[in-house]
Amino acid sequence: MSEQPKTYEFLYTNYKWPEPGATRDCPFSGEPLKLNPRNASYGGKPWTCPKCVYYFSEEELDNWKPGQQDDCPTLKAREAAEK
Repeated sequence: MSEQPKTYEFLYTNYKWPEPGATRDCPFSGEPLKLNPRNASYGGKPWTCPKCVYYFSEEELDNWKPGQQDDCPTLKAREAAEK
């Protein structure tokens, strides 16, 4: 009987990981995205916006269309909570 892979290994099967040194900007805030380490705490998505605290995959960023979603859901929720 073969050993089962650790649970976090399944998380990476659906996401393409960027080349080392790659850079991207958040489509919501325009801020530079942070390239996350490859571990389970980030759910497999390689990019995080430090301002929005929103996670992105390479595929999501590659397929993003201008105006697809103009407002970051995380920032909108924070603003609503502050009112």
